[in-house]
Amino acid sequence: MRHVTREEMQEIDRRAAEEHGVPVDVLMENAGRAVADVVAERTSPACPVVAVCGRGNNGGDGFVAARLLAERGFEVEVLARGKAYDPSTAAGRAWERAREGLPFVGRLKARPMAALVDAIFGTGLSRPVEGRERELIREMNALDRRWFPVVAVDIPSGLDANTGRPLGIAVEASATVTMGLPKVGFKSPSARKYLGELIVADIGFPPALLRRG
Repeated sequence: MRHVTREEMQEIDRRAAEEHGVPVDVLMENAGRAVADVVAERTSPACPVVAVCGRGNNGGDGFVAARLLAERGFEVEVLARGKAYDPSTAAGRAWERAREGLPFVGRLKARPMAALVDAIFGTGLSRPVEGRERELIREMNALDRRWFPVVAVDIPSGLDANTGRPLGIAVEASATVTMGLPKVGFKSPSARKYLGELIVADIGFPPALLRRG
């Protein structure tokens, strides 16, 4: 299967919307559904789910996954890194829908077990992780994966999509649901401890864009 760089994936996203008319909201809904499917397949509905969502489209995917899991009967909380999201964006619209029925929390709670959705950063990250995001990733990595499985959205937050190395720190996921195509950095041996099980999800990109060239 073809592996793509950060820049190639951004171009696929752009062309899907501008040339093929695929709405970003549709791709986001499909991405969130793919993540929700993986969580539901691997987790009992008796296990709470915490979606940790960043400020961009990766966070939007997380909001969708959280909403869909709640609709399936899971107890879901959302930890959002933004206090407000622009409703003119797909991520903002996903945030608004999630807020209608889900509790939002300010920190990871101490509990016996929980499944975590890692939607802090996507493939566009190219700078070192700092501040509260760095603290959150450290907190997530300190949890025992036997009781706190982590499903990463598209890429483990903090992992460089092109090199497969952490940008200072990266989430050590139990599984990664990557969208459309795997990223070139995933081939690096250094990426293995962060990716966990890799699932490539079809979220509706036109097939012509996924073929090389």
